[in-house]
Amino acid sequence: MAKGIIGGATDYSHQTFDDILNDLDAEQDNLAFILKDIQRNIENLERISFWSESVPYNFKAIIAYCIRSIETAIQEFQEISNEIEVEVEEHHISRLHKIAYVADDINRRIGIIWHQQYDNKDYNDPNFLIVENIYGDARDMAVGLLDIANLAERLNDFIGKSSNKMKNNNPWLSGSFYLALFVAICTGIAVLSNIVHWYLLPIILISCILLIAIIGILQLKNDDLITDKTFKSIIKEIFKRLPLLSRKKE
Repeated sequence: MAKGIIGGATDYSHQTFDDILNDLDAEQDNLAFILKDIQRNIENLERISFWSESVPYNFKAIIAYCIRSIETAIQEFQEISNEIEVEVEEHHISRLHKIAYVADDINRRIGIIWHQQYDNKDYNDPNFLIVENIYGDARDMAVGLLDIANLAERLNDFIGKSSNKMKNNNPWLSGSFYLALFVAICTGIAVLSNIVHWYLLPIILISCILLIAIIGILQLKNDDLITDKTFKSIIKEIFKRLPLLSRKKE
């Protein structure tokens, strides 16, 4: 959803549950972009020692705190987004409020440090302008996350909301499907070991392991325990490993 001009003033009272899920995913992408930008700028300044020698310690400390907070928020948003699709619980609300609380703390402290404690701002120095960009990214992140408190209040209305899909989607209810699959694959490997050349067995074994992993991931997706974004990322990582098989064969 579109955020309000004033940080922390966005109204979530009319948002649906799906809107909340979409916003959590959007926040992850936005935070990842900001984090990458901050880290890239710091790396550029570190190459010329400007970050270590010319930037005040208290500013570097608040930025380090900011980076850690962004990493935590990204992980929290991903976990909460996955978990509330199964059931919304009270701890999800408190965790979101904590993220907003930390963002408010960063917003106030970085403002004081930048405007009252950061001396000798040289706006003619291009390196200092990079520091200013770091400050802008960190402040924008903090202000943007203030709205998470309002999102949490709206999510509070959905406490107890659960998905019943788990009861219907589990293969053979108790997981016997995967046991049978594992036994079948092991039997197949045993048969193939007497047919194919021995040096092909590692390739067959790795392929079987990937097959079991893919089937398990598909089941998690079917049970709505992972989001579409997570599902695509996992499948992408699996296919990245496929070239290893061809090199192994060569």
